[in-house]
Amino acid sequence: MGKKEQGVDRTTVLIRVIACMAILAVGVVGLKVLKGRKKPPAQFTVKERPLKVEAQSVSYTNVPVLIEAHGQLRSIRMVEIAAEVAGSVVEVHPRLQTGEVIAEGELLFAIDDRDYRSDYESNKTRLAILQRDKDLTVSELSRVRALFEKSKVGTRAGVEKAEQAANSSADRFAQVKQAMIRAEIKLERCRVVAPFTCRITSKQIEKGQYVAPGKIVLGLADDSVLELEVPLDSRDAFQWLQFVESSSANDAWFAGVKPVESEVFWTENAANMAVGTLNRVSSFDEKTRTVKVVLDIDARQFSNTNTPMPLVAGMFCRVLIPGDTMEQVVELPRWAVSFENTVYVIRDGRLATVPVTVARVQDDKSYISKGLEAGERVITTRLVNPLERSLVQ
Repeated sequence: MGKKEQGVDRTTVLIRVIACMAILAVGVVGLKVLKGRKKPPAQFTVKERPLKVEAQSVSYTNVPVLIEAHGQLRSIRMVEIAAEVAGSVVEVHPRLQTGEVIAEGELLFAIDDRDYRSDYESNKTRLAILQRDKDLTVSELSRVRALFEKSKVGTRAGVEKAEQAANSSADRFAQVKQAMIRAEIKLERCRVVAPFTCRITSKQIEKGQYVAPGKIVLGLADDSVLELEVPLDSRDAFQWLQFVESSSANDAWFAGVKPVESEVFWTENAANMAVGTLNRVSSFDEKTRTVKVVLDIDARQFSNTNTPMPLVAGMFCRVLIPGDTMEQVVELPRWAVSFENTVYVIRDGRLATVPVTVARVQDDKSYISKGLEAGERVITTRLVNPLERSLVQ
């Protein structure tokens, strides 16, 4: 029985081995069949896409410099009027209000002059009397001296006494004359007229008010010529501002600037503009390293424009000052030049990065003085970190 069971076990193992080998054989045959049916992948050629850009051909030219600056307009003359005599205000100009313009020579205000006029008339009358006394004493001195010197009549003491009387009379005459002149001056100061065609900037006076000498009662501004003081970067001023030749080698200040005409625009409205003339260098600020220049603007130019709101004192303005000429530079859009002073050019149909020298940045333009070849094409499209040697179109 034992031998029979052993025979059965061997037969079972053999059958299992044969079955496994058959399964493996079928798997191998199946893999070969499937492999034979598999098609190779389609071949695909990768094509490089070019960057589509705009480009500008390099051309060197001379470009005039415009120096841009900003400043606030002011009147060329600002005057404060104070009362020079004491008294009550008896008259004021009918348009004596802030902002009004009053012509030169018109009465601004008048102070009660009765006391000063009385002093003047009194001294004038006394002066006429003393003039007669003075003439009499001089005549008497001449008579006494002639009698003593020619006819030996009288004494030396008599001559000296007559001379003393003449001197005393002359002294009284001079004192009263000076008093009359002072009274006349005070009388004139009772009427205050406009020293020039002026704009009233402040007013602290009314009819009937008592004023004391020295009290500021009016502020006046002369708007016939306006001034615009603007700061310029010292490097800009040194490199591009136009100066005239100095007449002295020992000048300890800037040479005179050329009186070039410059355009001035109100920052609130660019249509509101005027023409100013560069006048002088007013100061150098050691803290900001800026040079301050002054432009003059003649207000008569506004009379031909019929504009209701010309440039006036207090307006904040933008000015464009013509400077020297940049020699042989390439004009590019500002964004075509990176912060590292490089540009992208097209060489052999591909992008290349080139370092350049920037002579000046003005408005939305950059001006290149070195680094580019004439006829070379510069990419003007805004690009963000493009790959070097990228294909471009």
